[in-house]
Amino acid sequence: MTTYAVKAAAINPSLVKKSINLREKTPEIRYVSHSSQAVRLTPRGRFITRLAVITSLSILLLSGFAAMTGATAGSAETAIPTPYIKVSVKPGETLWSIADSIDSNGDRRSLVADIVEINNLKSPELQAGQKIYIPTRP
Repeated sequence: MTTYAVKAAAINPSLVKKSINLREKTPEIRYVSHSSQAVRLTPRGRFITRLAVITSLSILLLSGFAAMTGATAGSAETAIPTPYIKVSVKPGETLWSIADSIDSNGDRRSLVADIVEINNLKSPELQAGQKIYIPTRP
């Protein structure tokens, strides 16, 4: 198959003249790439951008720290046992009787002193139903 170049003037000379006139009157169209232009931020925009970056990095850092230390919320497995037990005082009980029931062979004076110190007791008298903390001994 053969391709022939045909001049536009040979087809319709009036079209050729109009196209020349149109080219002279139309301005040249330039396509501008936006990627070559820098984005300009206002001071408020720069502040918001910096704040977003700092916040996201802080969250990332804290979550990494929590993952490395093994922090868990409300897990019973990782709960550290307290060295105290909470006891409700029965009618007629004294500090000495409670100390005797916990450690009958050891020195009760140090245990009574510990109970008074832990519970911030102002007097050695106890009321029935009062809740006190008693140290557990190994």
